[in-house]
Amino acid sequence: MKHIPTIIIVIILFLPLYVSAQTKEIISEGTYNMGDGETPSVAESRALLQAKRTALEQAGTYVESYSKVINLKLTEDEIQVLASGLMEVEILDKKRTVIGDGIHFWVKIKSKVNPDKIQDLAKRVKEKDVIEDYKKIQEAYGKSQKDIEELKKELAEAKGVKERKLVEAKITDEERLFQANAWFAKGYKHGINNEWDAAIEAFASAIALNPSYAEAYGNLGVAYANKGQFDKAIENYNKSIALNPSYAEAYNNLGAAYSDKGQIDRAIENLNKAIALNPNYVDAYVNLGMTYREKGQLDRAIENFSKAIALNPNYDKAYFNRGLAYANKRDMGSAISNFQKAIILNPNNAFTYIMLAVTYDIEGDMGSAISNLQKACDLGNQTGCENLRKALKKR
Repeated sequence: MKHIPTIIIVIILFLPLYVSAQTKEIISEGTYNMGDGETPSVAESRALLQAKRTALEQAGTYVESYSKVINLKLTEDEIQVLASGLMEVEILDKKRTVIGDGIHFWVKIKSKVNPDKIQDLAKRVKEKDVIEDYKKIQEAYGKSQKDIEELKKELAEAKGVKERKLVEAKITDEERLFQANAWFAKGYKHGINNEWDAAIEAFASAIALNPSYAEAYGNLGVAYANKGQFDKAIENYNKSIALNPSYAEAYNNLGAAYSDKGQIDRAIENLNKAIALNPNYVDAYVNLGMTYREKGQLDRAIENFSKAIALNPNYDKAYFNRGLAYANKRDMGSAISNFQKAIILNPNNAFTYIMLAVTYDIEGDMGSAISNLQKACDLGNQTGCENLRKALKKR
């Protein structure tokens, strides 16, 4: 998950397109056989996870179909993340059955997928690191399932009390890591839905179970940053980096936090560290460009936005920000072409239309300015509507 600088939160608007759609309900089941050394609560959580994964497959199919209706272009990974963020789960029934020396857990759930927020969330899952976070969660779950099965076999083959206790201790550690990952997944989902207080609680719970969880500290920092608590965000980013000095995303977020605090040089320092660790880090180049623009170094800003575009030619935010930099340089022709490209890539961002209208107005092309303000107004943007009314009065 990424810390987005405050200025971007202000200017990027998530604008809904209202299409009638019903909430999808999915019934699914999950099972798990608990062995020696495992605890019932974690075993039940593993059964619940299986039920959720089954439901997620159907939820993904529904989201894919609905996204086509409203013309959202999503990759397979983005569809899965979106479905996970939209899915709300209710436990309908659960049972425990003694089988031999173990306990069989069964759980039945109802999952609801409400499409009302699909466009809001779709914008966020377009962020590369959101996809990466999701993949890490799934990989951790897969590894946990594999490791616990291997440990159960190892326990069955253990000879003597001492050897059994050593394996049981490993099982306890594995369960603790499983629970930490479960809390991280909850925090991740809360973050996608902008539920930052709940996200903070979840990430803190993950850290309590696994104090070496660098990603949890990093995402806890993101949650604090989104609440405007930048000192706490910086504190957690630094803890994340201390645990994983190669964590490029933490340096990027740390740079964004320093930018929000107005500490521009420290922001640049950390954003450059992020890029040194990952030379293909598109968002770090965009954040660095924004920071240079704030510092008034417009050529360096444009240079970094151009690097981001070279890495991802379909990134509307990079074109938008490069347009702003050109506008600051009074190169209105270049500003207009960049805003236009941003609109082609993301035709639902009203603020881009507004900035394009402002640029046309400076150029003296009132007709094009009014046309773009009308588009912003059509998207439901009140600022665009107000500016449109003022422009029409002047004509």
